[in-house]
Amino acid sequence: MCRVIQILFNTLIYGSEIAIIAVGVALSYSILRFANFAHVQFAVVGAYTAFSLHQYAGAPIALAAVLAALLTGLFAVLVDWLVFARLRNITPEGKMIVSWGVALFIRSIVAAMFGGSARVFDVSSDTLSIGGAFFTLQDVIVVAATALAMLALHALLYRTLAGTALRALASNRDLAETRGIPAARMIGLMWFICGTTAALGGTLFALQTRLQPNMDLVMLLPVFSAVTIGGLDRVFGAALGAVVLSLAQNLLISVDFGTLFSGESWSVPTQFRDFIAVGAMVLILLLRPRRIAARAAG
Repeated sequence: MCRVIQILFNTLIYGSEIAIIAVGVALSYSILRFANFAHVQFAVVGAYTAFSLHQYAGAPIALAAVLAALLTGLFAVLVDWLVFARLRNITPEGKMIVSWGVALFIRSIVAAMFGGSARVFDVSSDTLSIGGAFFTLQDVIVVAATALAMLALHALLYRTLAGTALRALASNRDLAETRGIPAARMIGLMWFICGTTAALGGTLFALQTRLQPNMDLVMLLPVFSAVTIGGLDRVFGAALGAVVLSLAQNLLISVDFGTLFSGESWSVPTQFRDFIAVGAMVLILLLRPRRIAARAAG
């Protein structure tokens, strides 16, 4: 029983870190119809911004995370204005390639500014226990912050006129524009939302691990796997996909395969859990190719 509770805790914690980033990928895909690889870089930018505000400006971590999210949201809008807004009419494949170039450019700028060495948030956290399973106060903060962000995003999308406009654009952009919805302004809002959620996720991820310019490579596979599992254009489906992926990873890592087939103990090393993300993505693409292709076609 203790082991089951620990797996559930680990699933919820890691799933929360991935979910808050994945929802932005799904939101941008639902409206612009391309996979934005630069989105994960917004998480890196947000994490470094939060670190700088906390380490050099002396802001409390909570305040630093909020300010970093807002600043990264504005940065995402700027990136759209400089790059993607000028490429609205090219193919989704072309936009995807451009987004990868933008991601590489942002990563090089971050590396030039902060160096390649890893950095760690100077925080301490008490260890807690429930039913023999262990977690930290920091883990609780990660899950709570993600839950609050999801509730805020849900309220925005389903309880405001701006959210209704965003959902209309995602459903049928041409019809939405004929009904008077300002597409350009709403797309700008979408980029701001994507930047803020990604930045929050990046900060939470860095708090749990470490901060380095190539941390986007650690987040890239699980984030896009979660989006693929939950549905490319389903915002909260991506969050559910993150939890499903996290559960699959934690279950597989926890199984002692050695005792099942031989007398020696052997389990899948934790560093191989990204292979589970790749396997999940490939499996979904094989099982639902037509549906995914139909969504990609818009």
